[in-house]
Amino acid sequence: MDAMRINGDTALAWGAIEAGVSCVTGYPGSPGTGTFTALSDTAGEYGHDAEWCLNERIALDVAAGVSQGGRRVLVCMKSVGMNVALDTLMVLNMTGVHAGLVILMGDDPGAWGSQNEQDGRFFAPLAEIPMLEPATPAEGRRMMRWAFEFSESFRTVVILRITRSFSVCEADLPPVRRPASRQALEPDREPMRWISSLSNCIPNHRRLHRNLKDISHSFEDIPFNRIDGAGELGVIASGFVHNKLQDALEGADISGLRFLKLASIYPLPGGLIADFLKRCRKVLVLEEVDPYLEDGVKTIGYDAGVTPPVIGKRSGHVPGEGELFRWQMQQALKACLPDLSPKRVFTEAGWQEEKPYRKSHCAGCPYNEILAALREEAAALGQNPFLTADPGCVVIAARYLDTKLCMGSAVGAALGLQKAGIEERAVAITGDSAFYHSSVNALIHAGSTGANLLLVVLDNAGSLTTGGQPTPDRGVPVNGKTGPVVAINNLAAACGVDQVWTVEEADPEARMRSVFREALQNEGLGLVTIRRRCEPVD
Repeated sequence: MDAMRINGDTALAWGAIEAGVSCVTGYPGSPGTGTFTALSDTAGEYGHDAEWCLNERIALDVAAGVSQGGRRVLVCMKSVGMNVALDTLMVLNMTGVHAGLVILMGDDPGAWGSQNEQDGRFFAPLAEIPMLEPATPAEGRRMMRWAFEFSESFRTVVILRITRSFSVCEADLPPVRRPASRQALEPDREPMRWISSLSNCIPNHRRLHRNLKDISHSFEDIPFNRIDGAGELGVIASGFVHNKLQDALEGADISGLRFLKLASIYPLPGGLIADFLKRCRKVLVLEEVDPYLEDGVKTIGYDAGVTPPVIGKRSGHVPGEGELFRWQMQQALKACLPDLSPKRVFTEAGWQEEKPYRKSHCAGCPYNEILAALREEAAALGQNPFLTADPGCVVIAARYLDTKLCMGSAVGAALGLQKAGIEERAVAITGDSAFYHSSVNALIHAGSTGANLLLVVLDNAGSLTTGGQPTPDRGVPVNGKTGPVVAINNLAAACGVDQVWTVEEADPEARMRSVFREALQNEGLGLVTIRRRCEPVD
């Protein structure tokens, strides 16, 4: 069959299908959502199960059970979601896995769709779990298949790291191949195998370290790492940065360069890197976002007694923040090779040509008018409340906010402001998806401590910033059917909320303003749920 034009997200999904994935779980967050969506769209055709979870921790918990039960499972989340899933990950590293368990983690250099640009590569050494990074869609497809086999061979979680640039890049690839029928493993019920406790933690950790040594040796010759060229100036790049490097060098005389394309991010292949360093008089490291590779390469070189100068972010040759663009790579290379003349010169002035589209919000988003109305009604009452918020669609109305931290933080931050003795009221703002993700936990705390707090839930019927994934307030699709409704207002009442107001979709603005006035004057723990879908305009 003819090749098809697909992006990196879809290539990874095809690789998972070809690996015989049985289940995919996750929580919406870009990058990474595209792979889940592609797997959800093909679930009926290929027989795997695809299920959004309320948060990343639940997604990984479900995946652990699928693996123990003998079937392959993929978990999709972005880097900040790994923060949420870390509790489970830091036990799975000790117990290991049974059937293949792969985590697809999306990093966001440049914060094109995130509230931060944390570098998720550091999760790998923290959890002592192997991590790899593909450079192209074709490699990502192969790497996904390889990762499931590797996970089962070494009984370990495997993390594949991608970035936004990889997600949106495109390539012509042969159509997905239906996987050969594979027998599920028998469920693993070995005594204490899945229990990490005081009695076996140290032996498990010792076993993990032995396993990592074997993994490190195997990473020396995996097909995704490669050395090219014979020059004395070494260039190390990993993942999609290597792809962008090829663009930046197109048409240039690269006879003076030697390249190390790294795909194995942890553990780093020490022997391969040391051998590379021996052949270079200087080494430039290109990576996103932090100097993770740069520091690792220096450590390996020191231990091996091979210490050519290693430059990059620490030396100021490469920016320490944001996505690494082709024009920045050309500048760093020309600082070492002034005569370098690529076919196309990328410049800072022309960077719009490669600047990604920053995530925007729906036209007709109602959040501005809702929070403007809240502020106006508060002012009419002589109030100037502190507004704390969770991430999500509410960021479009950030000028009305005082604080926005992370998912589930709005209630806790509001409680903290009150504990600081502020005179003004604190009002927590969250979306419907964030409410289920983790705000409800803080609401339980607020209810059990008798807090005097107002929570406003802006319910736009799903995770709209990541594709409109549904929430339990309207029922979640499960195997082609809509699951039972677990309503926001019912949960709030169970958490100890004293009074609940609901502004429905069809209610006029006057009704919403009336509710705000009443709720702002109410003592105790109150909840206002405002149901407003986005209204896109032409």
